[in-house]
Amino acid sequence: MPPKKKLTKEEITDCAFGLLRAGGMAALNARALADRLGCSTMPIFREFSTMEELRRAAVGRALECYHAYVRQGLEEPLPFKGLGMAYIRFAREEPQLFQLFYMTPAGTYVEVPRADPNQSSIDSVASSVMGGSDEEGQRVLREMWIFVHGIATMIVLGTMDFNEEEISEMLTDVFSGLRENRKEKKNG
Repeated sequence: MPPKKKLTKEEITDCAFGLLRAGGMAALNARALADRLGCSTMPIFREFSTMEELRRAAVGRALECYHAYVRQGLEEPLPFKGLGMAYIRFAREEPQLFQLFYMTPAGTYVEVPRADPNQSSIDSVASSVMGGSDEEGQRVLREMWIFVHGIATMIVLGTMDFNEEEISEMLTDVFSGLRENRKEKKNG
């Protein structure tokens, strides 16, 4: 009889993340994971006491993936626009993860933490595009996020598909309009 395969928590988490990424939370179950790992479910439950614990580990890996997109966006020459472009790129390239985070009622599978380790950078960028005003920056950030989220959702659902150039132009137009509107109200 061949020796039993010893799997690490890291290997199991990587595989669980792969299932989550490919098929969403519905694809992540003990049997599918064991099949993909080429083992029984026993090695999985030696490392994880429950499926909930395993799901949390896979979601943690998914959040790391999302945060990498955010960091990349913040490194663009126009970081505010880069942030929106990165969010849409995440939706296009990782539709299952996008749906899990932004199109599933909170608490359905795993309570997804909404705190972003990039938040202070995001807040700083939002403030700077509005001339250093934190309040105005947050307002424009919220309004832009609604627009960006709409584009990302349409792409994930397949109702619309825009290329990078179209998205870039739309983000510029909407941002310019929002910024001018805020200036007019302030000077008004």
